[in-house]
Amino acid sequence: MQTPHDRFFQDMFDKKIVAEEFIKNYLPQELLELIDMDKLEISKKSFVSKHLRKYFSDVVYRVQLNKHNAYVYCLFEHKSYPDKDVSFQLLQYMVRIWEHHQDHYDEEKLPLVIPLLIYHGEKRYNIGKRFNSMINTQPNTEKFIPDFEYLLFDFSKYSDLEIIGSIQLQIVLKILHTSFIDKDYDKIFADILKLIKKLNDTKTILEYFTTGMKYILEIKDYDFDIMHDKVNLIIPERSETFMSTANKLREEGKLDGIKEGIKEGRKEGMKEGRKQELIETISILIKDKLPIDKLPDNLESKLNKLDLIVLREIRTDLLKDIINIESLEDLEEYLN
Repeated sequence: MQTPHDRFFQDMFDKKIVAEEFIKNYLPQELLELIDMDKLEISKKSFVSKHLRKYFSDVVYRVQLNKHNAYVYCLFEHKSYPDKDVSFQLLQYMVRIWEHHQDHYDEEKLPLVIPLLIYHGEKRYNIGKRFNSMINTQPNTEKFIPDFEYLLFDFSKYSDLEIIGSIQLQIVLKILHTSFIDKDYDKIFADILKLIKKLNDTKTILEYFTTGMKYILEIKDYDFDIMHDKVNLIIPERSETFMSTANKLREEGKLDGIKEGIKEGRKEGMKEGRKQELIETISILIKDKLPIDKLPDNLESKLNKLDLIVLREIRTDLLKDIINIESLEDLEEYLN
């Protein structure tokens, strides 16, 4: 089942004008100079693993780069906190794109895949962008390690990345940027409506208004009556559309109780975020005690299965040197 984040991202970034404007305004100039934007094609194929579609969405743009086939791969992360495994996930999806390309094109070399990540979560983005930062490297082993760096576009509340481009792109990015922001949302919502009103034709206004309002109604814990009043004030001709969208969501069972669902979802997200922070702290403390660069997967898996109370106790024990850990066997015995 599609999440509201996934649906909004797919609906908007599948539009050619949004795709073109995003690439033109956000990709590095040295890449833009090589890309023929007239040859841009949007793929309808997703490469995200089924079990991760709750947290990630993607869209693939096929382009001509220096007169050769190439791909711009956009991964959209809609977790509330950064995923430390995102480089590994991107590598898997790049390999799938190459496999798909080989099935459809008879070319001597694999095409370039430019990986980029769009993030808009509640937590500050603090993950390394190079794949080799995930690898337990040793002296003189660099040549055996695959490596790449992804382009990060951070539209979270912590970022100062400017929202630019066409009105269509600004609407999309403004909605994404503010989806986890509650402070001063009255003004934010009014600004979104004013942007939509700037669109040239009735059909485009209706399209962006309907998609945007549906997403906001589904994800925001924001007063419905205030939203309706602002629509009446800024785009009165869309008041009926707004009510129709809200009523349709009610009929689908998505609006009644939505505020409770959002609150519960945020609680779970915050809880998961705190848990990951505790596990990272525990890992650092253990690495200070033992000559290791990374916890073994089986021990990290055990930590992930523990609740917050137990993790806090482990952190305290490590900080106060209450437990004596001199080897991985000691640690495993302690965790058992």
